[in-house]
Amino acid sequence: MISAVAQYILAVKYLNVMSRTLASRQIYPILEEGRADRVRCSIGNSVIVFEVMCDGKKMAMRVYMRSHRNLRAIYGDRYYPKELLVNSSDTVYGLSDVVLCDWHEGVSLQQKIEECYNKPVKMRALSQMFEEFALWLLNEKWAHGDVKPDNIILSSDGLHLIDFDAMYCEGFTADDCVEIGTQQYQHPLRDRSNFGRDIDDYPIALIATALAAMAEDSTIGRGLPNMDYLLIRPQLAVAGKDEMLECIERIFAERGDVRHYRIAKLLRSPRLELPQLKSLLEPSYAVASSETPMLEYYNGYWGFVVDGRFVIPPLYDLAFEFSEGLALVRIGDVWHFIDATGKVAITCGRGVGIKPFKAGVTRIEREDGVFVIYRNGDIERM
Repeated sequence: MISAVAQYILAVKYLNVMSRTLASRQIYPILEEGRADRVRCSIGNSVIVFEVMCDGKKMAMRVYMRSHRNLRAIYGDRYYPKELLVNSSDTVYGLSDVVLCDWHEGVSLQQKIEECYNKPVKMRALSQMFEEFALWLLNEKWAHGDVKPDNIILSSDGLHLIDFDAMYCEGFTADDCVEIGTQQYQHPLRDRSNFGRDIDDYPIALIATALAAMAEDSTIGRGLPNMDYLLIRPQLAVAGKDEMLECIERIFAERGDVRHYRIAKLLRSPRLELPQLKSLLEPSYAVASSETPMLEYYNGYWGFVVDGRFVIPPLYDLAFEFSEGLALVRIGDVWHFIDATGKVAITCGRGVGIKPFKAGVTRIEREDGVFVIYRNGDIERM
C-alpha cells in the first residue's frame, strides 16, 4: 500500500491534476448526497472503487493500493497503469494503477436475497434468474474466480458480475493466479494449483442450491442478514457434516425436485470440478409424444427415453416403468409418482414395499404405518 486510504480519496477528488492521462477526459467523482466533502466509494483489501462521471456516463473507477500483474490481461484498454499520483503524509509519492469499468445501477444479489426472504414467489423468480445467468457464465471460455452474491449486481436489465480481479483467462497458468476468491463460497481444495476454467463451478452450485432451497422453504434462511456465508459451509459440506445441506437435500427430495437435489449433492464432491452442473442447470422439458417413455439406466441413475432420447433426465436413484400413466421413482429415500412430463403427481413419502399401480391402487409401508395409495392421489391408512 503506497499511502493511507485518505490520500487515495484526495487524489481522486483532484483527478485533474493528480492523474497522468485521465486529466484530459471529463472525469469527476460523485459526491455523497448532502456531503460536498465526501466522494462515493467502497474500500476493499487492495482496491478502492469510486463512483465517477466519465464523459457524461457513470462509471466505476478502481484504484489499486497494491500491484496486480494481470490487470492488462483482464481489463484490456480499460486499464491505466501508474495513472494516479498519490501523496502520502510523509511526502513520498507513488503512482497507482487505475481501471475504468462499466457501472451497473442496482443492488447486489446479497441485498436482493435479503429483500426476497420469506417471499417464495419472488425468491423463486430470483432463483430462476440466477440459474439462467449461471448457465451463461458456465458457457464462457473464462471464469470469474470470485462468484459470490456481493459480486453480482441486479439491475433493470438482469444480473452483472463485478470485480474481475480473480479472473481466469484462456492461457493463464497457476503462476497467473493472484487471488483465489472468497473462502465461504469456494471448494475447500481451491488454491493456485487448480486455477482454471472450472473454478466457478462450486460457488455457482452453492448459490443455486441456497436460492432454490429458500424458494421452497423460507424458514431455513432465518438469520440470513447476519451470516457471512449463504446457508451452506463448503468445508462441512465436502466432509459430509453440514446439517443445513442435509436439511436442504431432504426438502428437495420431499418436494420431488430431483434437479436441485442433484445440484445440492454436488456440494459434497471431493473434486473442485463439477462437470454435471451445466446439464443440471438447463431446464428440461419432456417432448410431447404419443409413446410411453421407457425406463433407461445411465451413469448411475434412472430416467426415461422416447426413441432412444431422454425426455425425463436420468436423475433418479430408483425408478419403475410407467403403469397406468404414472411412473414410480425414488429421490434419496422419498418415493413419488411422476407423469410423462416428469412432473410429480403423487408424493408417497419414505417407506418400503411400494410398487407401481395395479388397478388404480398400490400401497407403501412407512414408519408410521401401512398406507393405501390411489391413482387419484388419495392416501389412506390401512
